[in-house]
Amino acid sequence: MLRSSAPCLLAATLAAVLAAPAPALAYWQWRDANGHMVYSDVPPSTAAARALRAPGRHAGELQPAQAAPAAEAASAAPAPAKASARPAAPTPEEAFQKRREASLKAAADEARKETEAAERAARCAQLRNYATGLQQGMRAAVAGPDGSLQHLNSEQRQAEILKTSANLEKHCN
Repeated sequence: MLRSSAPCLLAATLAAVLAAPAPALAYWQWRDANGHMVYSDVPPSTAAARALRAPGRHAGELQPAQAAPAAEAASAAPAPAKASARPAAPTPEEAFQKRREASLKAAADEARKETEAAERAARCAQLRNYATGLQQGMRAAVAGPDGSLQHLNSEQRQAEILKTSANLEKHCN
């Protein structure tokens, strides 16, 4: 009886192992300045740290270059500046961050412009309604210096209509 269930158990275990995702490939691995092994989901931020493993790549594919002690000492000394030296090209990560920041800034600017346009449209609609009410003779009042309401007479209404029309032409056309 045990022999007949062993192949099923082995097949089920093998299927479970093969169906599981490979999380071991979804991390970066490198040695820090102190020689300690570092595992992270983000790439190393320093140029001195060379990745031993990157997401999606197999172990051993990204081996760091073994520098000779003399080469390390030479690289530590500052190189003399050349007159025709070009700035170093940005790394792919830096280029990605720059594109991402530009994209986020453009999206924020677009959202701000849309919000301003919607607010302006709402203010213009209110101003048009107010102008229509004034022209149709609806009773209107303004706040006085003491905060009390003062109803407009015909001269004040005409002045308010002219002022409102000027504001409409200036801000809403």
